[in-house]
Amino acid sequence: MKVIGHEREKALIRKYILQNYDSLSLLYEGKDCIGKKLIALYTGRLFLCDKKEDFGCGECNDCRLVNNLISNVYENESLTPHPNIMLIQSKNKEIKIDQIREAINFLTIKSQKGKVLIIEKAENLNTESANALLKILEEPPLNTLIILTTSNQRLLLPTIVSRLKKIRFRKLSNEEINDILSQKISNIKIVESIVSISEGSLCIPMTIMNKENIYNLAKSFYDLVVIGKHEEGLISLSSNIEKLDSEDIVIFFDIIFKLLTKHFRNNVEVLEKFINEYKFSLLSLKKGVKKKLVLENLYFTLTK
Repeated sequence: MKVIGHEREKALIRKYILQNYDSLSLLYEGKDCIGKKLIALYTGRLFLCDKKEDFGCGECNDCRLVNNLISNVYENESLTPHPNIMLIQSKNKEIKIDQIREAINFLTIKSQKGKVLIIEKAENLNTESANALLKILEEPPLNTLIILTTSNQRLLLPTIVSRLKKIRFRKLSNEEINDILSQKISNIKIVESIVSISEGSLCIPMTIMNKENIYNLAKSFYDLVVIGKHEEGLISLSSNIEKLDSEDIVIFFDIIFKLLTKHFRNNVEVLEKFINEYKFSLLSLKKGVKKKLVLENLYFTLTK
């Protein structure tokens, strides 16, 4: 899997790895869905690779095992992963003490190759797990690489942040997002439409690719608002969105928000009205108002 973008960040990471610290702890901070976890895995590959080429030669046994892990994570494979890399992810939006205890045991078992610990979304550490992690960061075992990823370092304990070398990841450019999506979607117009609302990350594009039907519904609503009143189309659309579950309806309205915010950006008065109505719509949904009624109210407010 190719990493697109983040050339400045990758150069800085290589500089740190090649300095051959006794142990190294890094913090990757930046928006969600911009590739921090994937680059962390490739950083682990570089750390474990004997040749230290690029982000690992990709050919030695260590690199092949890391490649297996990457395939497991991103393609749901069941290949043999590298035994010296541990990836910790949140369980129900929380990283628990048992996970960190397991990680500490993993790091303290010596290995000639070294050990790599990656903690994704480290802002989800609870109080117990954060304090346990702090202890290992204060005195990390020799020949270990610890990487934390986060969207906001201010959500981490300052004492944890102070023990990490920080690398701030920039947003992806529209060109980089276009290159990534073009590998997965053949329709150029759809790619261009998705890129226009991506806001520098792959969160919305990934959602759209996984739930294309929701994007199509949101785009249909956008077309109705922009083209003008078309009550037959609205009735059909309202019927369909009533079937969406609570998670999908949030995604539906989020895509609508991004599409219409972009469309109204040069009309301050209409944009302000839309944002207010959008907030009111979300509040109505939380109160249990029927989805179709919320959508119809938003439509008639914007088109009257």
